[in-house]
Formats: sequence, structure tokens, C-alpha cells
Amino acid sequence: MSHVFARYQRVLAGVSDVVDRVPADRWTSASPCPGWTGLHVLGHIIDGQQQIAALLSGQGPREPLRDPAEAVVGQPATAWAATCRSMLDLLTTTDPNSRVASHHGEVAAEWVLATAVIEPLVHGWDLAQAAGFEAHLDGEAVGACLAAVAPMAEQFAATGMYAPALTASAQATPQQQLLALLGREAA
Repeated sequence: MSHVFARYQRVLAGVSDVVDRVPADRWTSASPCPGWTGLHVLGHIIDGQQQIAALLSGQGPREPLRDPAEAVVGQPATAWAATCRSMLDLLTTTDPNSRVASHHGEVAAEWVLATAVIEPLVHGWDLAQAAGFEAHLDGEAVGACLAAVAPMAEQFAATGMYAPALTASAQATPQQQLLALLGREAA
């Protein structure tokens, strides 16, 4: 298995760890994503995995749901477990070098996961914040995302999907630096 696929699996496991720790009464708590609760964040992560699965399975790109909470069918933890299991199964049968249709044209499956990992990584942190606890993100994934985001932080904010970058302190960890670049205040 490629290191990119292995990294993606670790990030999904990190989301699972967060989901398993969310108290039932915190799914409706506000998240760092304006207008979204923990349930919206989880729905966005689930919908994102379904979009990635569509790419990797040859169905091609599909648009995200308008209301991400609609992706959570049934109990949140059960919905995530089913999505995660399906994605992990797909990763075991996908050739990292296979070519798939994407919004960027035909690309390698490995490229899809290398670029998409930022979503479950950072939104796993957002979900933990909504639930009231700190999440420690996969260090290698943080490093890869930090290297990709740092030179383009303004472009990320310009999409409207991320808040403007914040200034991280000189003592900030790589995780704190990445979160600050994506407009998140991390302790």
C-alpha cells in the first residue's frame, strides 16, 4: 500500500476516534465552522468520503450536498462507522496509480487522496472542538498539509471555504500552524 493511502487510513482512524468520543448531547453544539454544528461537520466528512469514493470507483465527480447534515443517516457514530468501513474497503482494492476522473481532469487515485486528506484531518479537529475536547491530528498528515497550504493560504481563504489565515505564534506546533493558516484558533 502506498504511503499516501496509509496516511489517509490513519486520518480516517483519527476521525473515528473523535466520533467515538462525542457525547450524545454535543452533536448539536456549534463548531468552528460558521453556522455548522458537530452534526453538520460529521455530515460534511461523510459526504466528502462519498465524493472521494465516487471518484475512486470510476463514477466521477459529484457535487456536495447542500445540507451536509443530510449525510448522517441514523445515529451519527453508526453513520460514520459505515462510511469509514466502506472507504477503508475501497482503499484496499484501489490501485494508487489508477487514473480517475476528477474536477481537475484525469488524475492518479493517489493524488486524489493526497489532496483530499485535508478535509477529514481538519474537520476531525472541528468536530472535537464542537464536542468540547482537543484532538491531536496525525503528525505526518499535518506536515504534508502544512507544506501544501503554507504557500497558498490566501488562495484557500479566497475560495470562501476557509476563514482568512491567522498568525500563529513562534512557538506554535505544526498542528497549530496548519489550523491558523486555515483560520482556526488553536490553543
